[in-house]
Amino acid sequence: MDGLDFSQLAHLLGLFLPMAREGLAMLGAVPWAVRVPLLLWLLWVFYLAVMNLQRVHKAGKLGRVALVLGVPVLVVGFVLDVLANLVIFTVLLLELPRWGEWTVTARLQRHHAGTSWRARVAQWFETELLGSFDPKGTHIN
Repeated sequence: MDGLDFSQLAHLLGLFLPMAREGLAMLGAVPWAVRVPLLLWLLWVFYLAVMNLQRVHKAGKLGRVALVLGVPVLVVGFVLDVLANLVIFTVLLLELPRWGEWTVTARLQRHHAGTSWRARVAQWFETELLGSFDPKGTHIN
């Protein structure tokens, strides 16, 4: 981890969690008609950022400063992912996530290979918003 040990990482995470809490509190003041598209857009923006961090890390070029600045991106992105999965995708897919499906990707992976309408939703997200931006070239399957 480029000289950053886990105790330092844990300390950094502790610094950013109060900011995440404040952000969620501010989101509560936004009407639902705005909140849903905003959450989906923010989730996608954070997904793009995380995929770029992953690409640079795999190339061995992620420096210490970029790593430290990237940790809050990972944390906030994960919180947004879990929220979107529990709230928006529960309504969108008309089902609750299964135990262990904490992220949108985990839930979409279960549906992706099928032929149901849920599979078509998962395939649309893969084609339009996720797959091309993953360093592997595919994200869900």
